[in-house]
Amino acid sequence: MSNPALLFQYDLYPERVVQIGKITKIETERGAFALKKTQLSKEQMDRMLYLEERFKQLKFEGYVPIVRTKYGDSFVYQGDHIVYLTPWVDERETSPAQKDELLVHHLAELHGYTAKEQAFSEEVIKQSYQKMVLLRESRQFEMEKYVSHIEKRIYLSPFELTFVSHFHQLMRYCELAKRRLDDWYEQILETKRYRSVLCHGKCSPSHYVSSGGRGYFINFEKSVSDTPIRDLAYFIRSSIQPFQFNPAATTAHLARYEAQFSLNDEEKELLASYLYFPESVFNSVLLFNENRQQWPHIKHVRLFTKKIEVMNGINNVLENF
Repeated sequence: MSNPALLFQYDLYPERVVQIGKITKIETERGAFALKKTQLSKEQMDRMLYLEERFKQLKFEGYVPIVRTKYGDSFVYQGDHIVYLTPWVDERETSPAQKDELLVHHLAELHGYTAKEQAFSEEVIKQSYQKMVLLRESRQFEMEKYVSHIEKRIYLSPFELTFVSHFHQLMRYCELAKRRLDDWYEQILETKRYRSVLCHGKCSPSHYVSSGGRGYFINFEKSVSDTPIRDLAYFIRSSIQPFQFNPAATTAHLARYEAQFSLNDEEKELLASYLYFPESVFNSVLLFNENRQQWPHIKHVRLFTKKIEVMNGINNVLENF
């Protein structure tokens, strides 16, 4: 995507161009830059620019800024796509644990800066509650049908046998998720309060870069106004590596977040509900059925077993949350 006419608008003369996924790294004598080709609409880009100006006002520095063209434009059309440029941030001198700490710090800071009490609407809350219940019941029903189907067979694969042996435990976590969701619903109807924050929308370590003790969210393309739990639950789930899971790290993340931005009691119930629901374990079933010919069965079994261990670790974290 190193179109000379495109780069001319930024006065960039590349010494080296590297394609890294959807990003083009442009190395020049002025430094390195990231060029991204997107399917964003003009309205979506305008929102990102608005957020950038808002961040400047708030003195929030945990983001990578958009570089303007030499004509002052913030993006360039390339056919049906929008292209924009940012500085390139090389990750170095930061361990994964330090990176997560920085991310949690900036996430809590972002939520604290943008928190806003919303007008309470019992109907809106009821619709949100019913939607979450319906989605989870549908997912749970899929798994119940699956276990019913395989139990009818005489011979089960190692993975299927492992799933059946843990099925009742998974249903217990589904019940805990439903119970905490019910508690959230009851509490929010009682307190009649609901607050929103600016959510990054894809708050994971892969959308955050760190260098030299500082960290930055890569972009806010998926940002939305919603409960802070949307970002927090997404981060916790995405930061967990099944074969390296440490419940103490999750507990530390929650404590660090709350030290800067304290959650309301009903928000804690909602977070617990999200984390208790064994979505990642259910995804292992889909992975097995779609990928059973590519992976040895023992690999599926190991991943599934590790995810069960993660759920048990999350249970220990949430018992005191």
